Amino acid sequence: MTHLVGFGAALPETVVTNAALASEFQVPEEWILSVSGIRERRRAGEDETPATLAEAASRKALAAAVLLPSQLGAIIVGSGSSSRQFPGISADLQRRLEAPGIPAFDIPLASSGSLVALALAVDLAPRYGPVLVAGAEVMSRIIDRPPRTKESAILFGDGAGACIVSPGPGAIEVTDIRFACDGALGDDLSLEPGAPLVMNGRTVILQASRKLPAAVRDVLGRAGLHPADVDLFVFHQANLVLLRQVAKTLAVDESRLFVNVDRYGNTSAASLLIALSEAAEQGLVSAGKRVVLGAFGAGFSWGAALLTVRG
Repeated sequence: MTHLVGFGAALPETVVTNAALASEFQVPEEWILSVSGIRERRRAGEDETPATLAEAASRKALAAAVLLPSQLGAIIVGSGSSSRQFPGISADLQRRLEAPGIPAFDIPLASSGSLVALALAVDLAPRYGPVLVAGAEVMSRIIDRPPRTKESAILFGDGAGACIVSPGPGAIEVTDIRFACDGALGDDLSLEPGAPLVMNGRTVILQASRKLPAAVRDVLGRAGLHPADVDLFVFHQANLVLLRQVAKTLAVDESRLFVNVDRYGNTSAASLLIALSEAAEQGLVSAGKRVVLGAFGAGFSWGAALLTVRG
């Protein structure tokens, strides 16, 4: 048994509005909003990296959990925009937190990386102790690679989220968590070193709209539950159109969806933990509630988790 304790998020100060992008690409602001549901997104400054953002979010999570970095048993970071091939963000984060000697590694999966990191942390925490899980992305530097396109530029933003997975019982119990991968369509969402992002939007949306609801039903079915039994759904914030489609497929009201993609854009592997952090801060992850997490991303990889909040 494991539980979540302590959440944190870090967003760059610079805001990129739809007006700025509409002017750059000579498209109507209304078009950007209609195809994505995004009004603005954040952009990292020159001195900000995935590691600095991960550190800021992680320190907030540690403070909320009343833990010192020296009390951690492991560090796992999900990201698709690491600043270098290796070592990954986790090595920089471990150094910044001054927590040497413990396992620290990356999950290089855009969008779904933090969910996969959570799943691994659930297995590691009983053996190693509290595991710091972070998702950190600076997608803007990838999107800036030529040819810079409106389809990508309007979607992505920068940021980081973090939480602690601790062993034993606790208020926010991880009842179950599952993920799956299928590399058959992996080339439709991929990134070569130094190259621009490859994203077949039609394929990504089609696969996500099928596999994400299936993953949710699977994790709920294993607990004898149905989507109607869930109080809050916190998904990877890809775009509002996809979130609404998933809610429709699951036959749940949109009011049970947590949404912040309108303010931050798609922050890839960081988005799930940023959203969960904000949901907890707003009191939405409270006693007696069932919360489902879900993500779909590079690989293709996807999955879902069931959280049960105890009184």
